[in-house]
Amino acid sequence: MTQKTSNFPEYANPPVAEVVIGVQFNTTEAFTAVHPGLYWQRVRDSYPKVNIQPPLSTVLELFGDEKPKVEAKLSSIPPLPRCWFLDDSQNRLVQIQPDRFLHNWKKVTGQEEYPRYEAIREDFKKLWNDFSKFAEDEKLGQVKTNQWELTYVNYIHQNSGWISMNDIPNLFPCWSGKSSEGYLPIPENITFNVTYAFPEKLGRLHISLQPAIKMPEGSPLLRLTLTARGKLESSDTESILDSLDLGHEWIVRGFTDFTSSEAHKMWKRKDEANYV
Repeated sequence: MTQKTSNFPEYANPPVAEVVIGVQFNTTEAFTAVHPGLYWQRVRDSYPKVNIQPPLSTVLELFGDEKPKVEAKLSSIPPLPRCWFLDDSQNRLVQIQPDRFLHNWKKVTGQEEYPRYEAIREDFKKLWNDFSKFAEDEKLGQVKTNQWELTYVNYIHQNSGWISMNDIPNLFPCWSGKSSEGYLPIPENITFNVTYAFPEKLGRLHISLQPAIKMPEGSPLLRLTLTARGKLESSDTESILDSLDLGHEWIVRGFTDFTSSEAHKMWKRKDEANYV
């Protein structure tokens, strides 16, 4: 695993609500509707609950004149769904579809402690190696990965650094809230998407902000999502993990650079000895 530098940002109370870690791979025609059920038998003891979701679309991070290596194939057969396998607490889940394998950690009650990236990464490593073995056992062919992905979803609740949209600049320095002539009032809602390219075309960081509602209370919150993605030249597990580590660094440093020092104090950013 990539070693963290001494000034790597850490928070005692980060607003993390969910982490998704996984890979996208070339679809194999051998993968049919029976295979999610067969895979579930391998993980059922740890992930006994099942949920069916629509499939995720294929996404590729391309640069300049790069062309996708994944070929679209026409078929009269409807696309297979995405299957969720959840543990009893529903804090952890595995998602599979013909071209995706994802592992999530998420808050359900809102009181769960974030287990940290290293623990989620280790769970993913074990699950991914077992899925690769499953593909081999079921004669699905070699799973050829084409992209890694890592997503952090953060919930910033009202009265935690903000009350109205007028307070957004207190959290995000890039948003000034100013207008050129002062005619417009305070925005009712603010939504934005920002993208940053990694050096050497290794990937991208996507940052989005959306207003949301905490259920069942109905209280407002801000949903700040950071997704890092990049192409994979190798399906080797250690190569995948190295890329995910790069994405984690971009997400953590990007989150820190994108948010204010006042917000860092609220989330209890650490230095070498004390909370800042």
